[in-house]
Amino acid sequence: MAVARRRRSPDPAGPVVILQRDPGPWTPLTISWLATLALIVIFGLVMLFSASYTTGYLRMGDSLYYIKSQALYALIGVGVMFVFSYVDLRFIRRLVWVGYLVSIGLLVLVLFCEPLNGCRRWVNIRGLPTLQASEVVKFEMILLTAHIASRTPHLVRQGGPGLKRTAQDAGAWVYQKLVRELLVPLLPLVPVVVLLALEPHMSGIVLMCAIVGSILLLNGSGGIITYGGAVAAVLLLETVLSHIDSIPYLQDRLDGWTQDLDKMTDQTLQSLYAIGSGGLTGLGLGNSVEKQLWLPECTNDFIFSVVCEELGFVGALVVILLFVLLLVQGFLIAFQAGDRFSTLVGVGIMAQVGWQVFCNVAVVTNTLPNTGISLPFFSSGGTSLLLLMAEMGVMIHIGRSGAKAAEARRARQLEKLRAQEAAREAAKARQAARPASPPIVLDLRRPDW
Repeated sequence: MAVARRRRSPDPAGPVVILQRDPGPWTPLTISWLATLALIVIFGLVMLFSASYTTGYLRMGDSLYYIKSQALYALIGVGVMFVFSYVDLRFIRRLVWVGYLVSIGLLVLVLFCEPLNGCRRWVNIRGLPTLQASEVVKFEMILLTAHIASRTPHLVRQGGPGLKRTAQDAGAWVYQKLVRELLVPLLPLVPVVVLLALEPHMSGIVLMCAIVGSILLLNGSGGIITYGGAVAAVLLLETVLSHIDSIPYLQDRLDGWTQDLDKMTDQTLQSLYAIGSGGLTGLGLGNSVEKQLWLPECTNDFIFSVVCEELGFVGALVVILLFVLLLVQGFLIAFQAGDRFSTLVGVGIMAQVGWQVFCNVAVVTNTLPNTGISLPFFSSGGTSLLLLMAEMGVMIHIGRSGAKAAEARRARQLEKLRAQEAAREAAKARQAARPASPPIVLDLRRPDW
């Protein structure tokens, strides 16, 4: 018989607080990850200035228009990252359902705001900075999915490995894997997907599903069902997209996803021109031609094209390798976290960065249809940068608290070993203190007859 049991994680040390005075020690892994992040942020600001000063001058009358706001958001983001690195993740976990309701409210509010570029994706209130609601929802869905997945009990078979699987046992397995581990964590995603489709924001839907799917996949939720679904989604993606004709907004993007230069969208065509012009080493920093109002959204979704044009294949490879290094170090930090919830939050944050980088590079190279997915830390956008820096602060907290938990585990193990050693020494002392018994002498000589 199979029953569901919840694996108990060790009790957290100390009471739950908002801000922790000392989350834990800094490890070499966390420091190196933070150094990689600093390089990416600085690199992104330099490339944004190079890609935006022409557009800023010609459209806004100020060459520094884009970089000034982005640099300001970056400075504020550093402060936000510092604060979130001290926020107790257990306190954030208690607010996940409140945050979910707020996120749904923002997605509903967006539908009543003025559209920008034909879409209702921003909370646009006069006199206040615009807020892209989907960026807030990404962070919230990471926290909520990690919360639900970490609370899901695991299925444990009883009766020994030789027990034959009965019908009741198989039914319990299907219910556990399909309903409790997959359907329950996916239920909060349904209203989010519906509201994003009404904006419309198809790229946001793709990212939300990819992030949630990555958390469930690496958590082992659903077992073979999840792995099979992931493989099927990859294999059937192009087929499904080619048969979507009921959504004009999406169909226009798909019609331009082709290798025929005459049918390709102008934005994708100019992006490929920029990439091809860069060659191996590029035209030089600041020497892009496509950013002279030829390439639309060169400061946002297509900034990687400018990177390729100015720095060439070598520069583009450096950017990709920096992100790969950030992801590898981030996943290692997540896997060394002190509890399952922290691990899944770290996995979700790194999955968000990884999927955004992959989709952005795939779009500008015409590997995927043209979608509005920004390049993290490079693309212009205050909301995205602030929330990303907040997530990076959470990653720092996960790394430091994981090191603190590891130290506590080592201390407990050392104490246990010392107790065992003391018990052995006490046993030896008791053995030595016992009085010696007289020797037993056996007289085996035959009597004298």
